[in-house]
Amino acid sequence: MGDRRMAEVKTENGSLYVYTHENGYRFGEVAKEALLAATPRRDDYPYATRIVVDKLTAPGRDNELGYGLMLTPDAEDEYSGDNSPSIVIDLHEWTVSITKKEGS
Repeated sequence: MGDRRMAEVKTENGSLYVYTHENGYRFGEVAKEALLAATPRRDDYPYATRIVVDKLTAPGRDNELGYGLMLTPDAEDEYSGDNSPSIVIDLHEWTVSITKKEGS
């Protein structure tokens, strides 16, 4: 059982994918909060990416399970309908796009 969701952190040079096994229902709001927190580093992709990932994975810090990082989207996403990331955090456009779960 879980609440699986993926977020793509996208830059001009590539993407990093963040996976949560639980708390997927809240991942979209956390993504928006993470982008806001990264605003002071808007023109610095390495720092902005680190801030976003840190915020997305904060509940799992120091735990073995719950969150993962990938260079290709290789995890289940219950919200996208096709296991692609249902959240895209675009650091070039400075936007968050969220696919809603069917029935919600």
